[in-house]
Amino acid sequence: MFKFRSIKTKLILFNIFLILLAVAIFIGIVIDLDRKKLSAVRKDSKAIMKASLQAEWEAKSRAMTVLLSNRLIQPMYNFDIFEMRYFVMTTIEKDISYIYVHDKEGRLLVADVKRSETRGAELMGKLLNDELTQKAIAAKDILVQEHGNIIDIASPIVLGQKKLSVVRIGFSTEGIQNTISRMTKELDEGLDKAVLTAINNTILAGVLVGIPIIVIVLIFANRLLLPVYALIDGTKRIAAGDLTYRIEARAKDEIGQLSESFNRMTEDISRYQAEREKILKDMHDGIGGITTNIKLLSELAQNKSSVSEVKETLRTISELSKEGLAEIRNFIHSLDVKETNWRALAAELRNFGRNMIESHGMSFNMRASVEDVREQMSSLLYLNIFRTLKEALTNIVKHSKAKSVDVTLSANTANITLTVKDDGIGLKEEEKGKGRGISNMIVRAKELGGQLTIRTDNGTSVTLEIPIPQKYPAMGMEK
Repeated sequence: MFKFRSIKTKLILFNIFLILLAVAIFIGIVIDLDRKKLSAVRKDSKAIMKASLQAEWEAKSRAMTVLLSNRLIQPMYNFDIFEMRYFVMTTIEKDISYIYVHDKEGRLLVADVKRSETRGAELMGKLLNDELTQKAIAAKDILVQEHGNIIDIASPIVLGQKKLSVVRIGFSTEGIQNTISRMTKELDEGLDKAVLTAINNTILAGVLVGIPIIVIVLIFANRLLLPVYALIDGTKRIAAGDLTYRIEARAKDEIGQLSESFNRMTEDISRYQAEREKILKDMHDGIGGITTNIKLLSELAQNKSSVSEVKETLRTISELSKEGLAEIRNFIHSLDVKETNWRALAAELRNFGRNMIESHGMSFNMRASVEDVREQMSSLLYLNIFRTLKEALTNIVKHSKAKSVDVTLSANTANITLTVKDDGIGLKEEEKGKGRGISNMIVRAKELGGQLTIRTDNGTSVTLEIPIPQKYPAMGMEK
């Protein structure tokens, strides 16, 4: 089905390559845009998520500290160390590193340190005077301080308007950082999955769009190359000798123009073939008939005993030889018709007519009016014009008893007109078309799509009119 050297295969492969290239570029652009957008989304999402988790964790830590400070009001008022320690020990969680309860001077009343073997019992009763403690004792409201990976939140224990003591909880940021890392990882995985899904969807869309386009390309390639296949088939049929084949040129594009050119070429070949056959037929009838007569007269001359009869026969042979030479010369001129222009044709006709007519004691006059004729002179046109003149002059010599002959050749963009007029006895109405010469002239006019008119006022006037451009109805063609 596919041959790499065929235009169809190359056209299909080229279009598929363009489609794949376009899809690849489209996918690359989409992926690049997605990456840029997702990069910004990733950055913003991480920032928002981190801030949100951090705020939520800090709010929870504040609430836990405030709750503990509220629970410690009564034990602190009663100065019940045991109960205060109980509340502290039941509050501590995995993210809490320590819980301190200070009196107003900063002395530790209760201490619980998570990673200490004694749970901070050795710190009870000690006075802490570090910067964190000082700020916590001096705070009138909840205070958040950061120390390394510890967030220290202090809340005063207040009964009415009286500040009894301060509770401090040290929250480790390790847990929230782990949570943020885990959530960030999940976010990255989700965004990567989204990118992969977008790429897969884009590729799928490219495939879904590409398949119909490829089908359209196949259909288009077939429709585009049908005229080419018709041209190939036409050349084969013409090579086989079928000059009647024509291609139906529907399109107006370059291939349609090529099809029209092919049809014109076929018409030209057919016309040239018909012209060649007609020329060969005329050559057979003309030169062949003359040579046959010469042969017969030569054989008769050999059998005659009278010198006068032999001379008469030789004179006839001489005239036939001249006529044969003229036929050959005209035949050669018709073959070289591309080198012959209309003015040269007029000169040939004038020379032939003068030699033929004046040798019989009649005067010969010819006028030629040749305009800018773009029509190319064909071999058939040349021969038919020349033979029409010859037939007309032959009839004048044999039957008209004329003293003068006037010939007019007119050629323009509309038609070609040849008129031969004599001042002889003319033709009777019933004689028009009966003679062989007149019949031949009528046939030649029809072969070129023209007409022959005969008038007998004051002699005989024969007019051959051929339209431009030439028509060949006898061959079923128009040029």
